[in-house]
Amino acid sequence: MSRDTLLVIDDSPLDLTIFREIFKHLFHVECFEESRPAIAYIHRNSERICAVLLDICLGRRGAGFQVLQQLQAAEETSSLPVILITSDAREEYVLNGLNKGAVDFLVKPVDPLTVQERICGCVRRAWQPGSTILDGPEPAADTEQPAAPVDTLTEAEYWDRLLELFFQARPNLSPAKYHALGRISAALAEGLCKAVPTCGLTLEEAQLIGRAAAYCDVGLLGIPDNIIEMGQDQGGSGQEVYFRHTALGHALFTTGPSSSRPLARYAAEIAYWHHKNFDGTGYPTEESAAPIPLSAQIVRTAIRCMGYMDYFRGYPDCLDRTVRSLATDVGRFISPDLYQAARIALDNFPPDQCSF
Repeated sequence: MSRDTLLVIDDSPLDLTIFREIFKHLFHVECFEESRPAIAYIHRNSERICAVLLDICLGRRGAGFQVLQQLQAAEETSSLPVILITSDAREEYVLNGLNKGAVDFLVKPVDPLTVQERICGCVRRAWQPGSTILDGPEPAADTEQPAAPVDTLTEAEYWDRLLELFFQARPNLSPAKYHALGRISAALAEGLCKAVPTCGLTLEEAQLIGRAAAYCDVGLLGIPDNIIEMGQDQGGSGQEVYFRHTALGHALFTTGPSSSRPLARYAAEIAYWHHKNFDGTGYPTEESAAPIPLSAQIVRTAIRCMGYMDYFRGYPDCLDRTVRSLATDVGRFISPDLYQAARIALDNFPPDQCSF
């Protein structure tokens, strides 16, 4: 029997989805949010498992170490390679995990191609040649050039990897649409700098908001396909599940070392608030004493712009019609300042970029 299963234990649905997408072409991936059913599965299928990816914080800090100890203590599971994953890379955690028998330690969020190399290396070192699924025909993913270590990636390369994974996992979503959203958001942010010089944004920050806008729906990685297919207007409990992507996206950008990167703060704000209207309606539904972040208001306005631009596509005065339609959104969907920003931005927006 060939070992073909990678088992992942992590209490984050978004992280489980990301790991599943990273490894689905290499292994049969089994994901668990809780340790008890995961351990039961491991004992039933220990001969099929290649490796275990284990989050050290399962509900509470350090809980994963207890799971590691249980696996090490049982004869049938003691030889399984366990790779610890965490967003807290303190030295004491790393040393504690390795001393308890873990074979490697990964810090979230992970780089898709680099983590493939690390896990496949652990599997090949743990088992005899010919005993795992990796010894079959080489998957297409392995023919790519080795990825640069995460620490050497530039800011752009790091986030481009995440966006690439997002579109691979959600092929029904249009990359062109999200890149257009980024361009329009950047144009609106620059327009706001001109319309309201006291808004507090620099032109550099305006461009950064434009880049972050493209990641607004990354949380959809953690939402079931059938819910996504029904869309945001499906109503009922399905709609509530759909809009969980805002919190999942926010969690992704505020967890781990990536949260300190310049793009992450805007990406987190936008992911959480981009479905929130200026008058307080929309998602998230709960009231907040804090104002809607300006970056998210800009992206929300860009989304409204794109809706009108798509509706009026083919009209020679598409942009003029869009501006007139935005005037009816003021006070409800968008702020007066962002309407003025839109007038400036769309007045200079290239007409050939109105299709997406």
